[in-house]
Amino acid sequence: DGDVKGIAAEAAERMQELSGALLREVTQAAEEDLPGGPPCEVAAALASCEEAQRDLLADVVLLNGHRQFLRPRYMDLGELRRELKEREDGGQFALVRLVPFLREELRKRGLETSERSIRSWFDEESEAGQAPYCVRSILRGVNGEFATGLIPLEELVGQEDADAWLEEARRRLSFRSHSAMHKAIAEVSSLKYDCVHKALSGKRKAKRIQAEIKYCLDKWLEDLEEGREPAIDEDYLGVPVEQMHDLMAALERKFHTKEELYRLISRTTGIKTGSVRRYFQSNGQLKYAPLCVFRCARELATTNRLPRTRVSYLTDRRTRKVAVEMAQRAQQMLMRWRSEGEGSELEVAYRELRRALIVTIKERRHKAPVLMEQ
Repeated sequence: DGDVKGIAAEAAERMQELSGALLREVTQAAEEDLPGGPPCEVAAALASCEEAQRDLLADVVLLNGHRQFLRPRYMDLGELRRELKEREDGGQFALVRLVPFLREELRKRGLETSERSIRSWFDEESEAGQAPYCVRSILRGVNGEFATGLIPLEELVGQEDADAWLEEARRRLSFRSHSAMHKAIAEVSSLKYDCVHKALSGKRKAKRIQAEIKYCLDKWLEDLEEGREPAIDEDYLGVPVEQMHDLMAALERKFHTKEELYRLISRTTGIKTGSVRRYFQSNGQLKYAPLCVFRCARELATTNRLPRTRVSYLTDRRTRKVAVEMAQRAQQMLMRWRSEGEGSELEVAYRELRRALIVTIKERRHKAPVLMEQ
């Protein structure tokens, strides 16, 4: 009992020391002379602060790893969006840059959140939900470094021809089309697809474009140059169909028919067989194939896959004997039919024998009972 009481006393003492240290931290963060004293006065000291100060202090506690001292707190997305609209910048941020920043800041505070979830907080059309309350304090410290707006097109393409620059960017990033590239930009930014598409399409490009377009393309190209995989949804990526054609020679050695290959790729990727077939055709109608189809075909071409052997339906001796006899009789009827001219009886006899032969082989194929020998 004495040991237990000693441990409890020591634990209580250390808890008081920790609470005192916490009070000193938040006092320094508020840059005010909060009332000092024993740890029991922490709550009273915090209650005397304004709401903005309490938010700041709570954020300091999170950053210093004292999350256990705070109850989880969230705010409605409607409240967050209303507060953003009241900012001087109208809450317009370049999400391409802001979302990774927010995710890292939340991680510092012990909170793991996906970029997709963070992006939805700024989407007026997304469903109602909640965000961690500390997001409010983080965004209050954000200034013009994440602002968006219109910039000259030359800031993106430099002195190069806009069409040539955009085509080279599309090719390097492996987008299957310019439309796919525009959709990918819209997906990771606060912009609508129509806005991106109109700015970058046609012979007469927009003279000024949204800065987020530049941030997005610059980030992807930078990742590519530094050997990192750009964070692009694979649904928008593709490869030239010529690369698909180059795989066909190796694939034909592993499949009995092309249709067998197309069906296997279709089952693996979820893309319709007819579409897969078109990606392998050299008719000039398509220029790019989806990346997932190419990867599947490449894996099949490089895998040590033994070709399937055809099943012989005449390996059974009794089936082979019946089939041979029926084939011979059918051949005799055919010869008589041809030599004696048209004859309904001979024609019927030939067709019946031919049909019986086919039925016999199919019965063996489906492991049904074999025709009885007569």
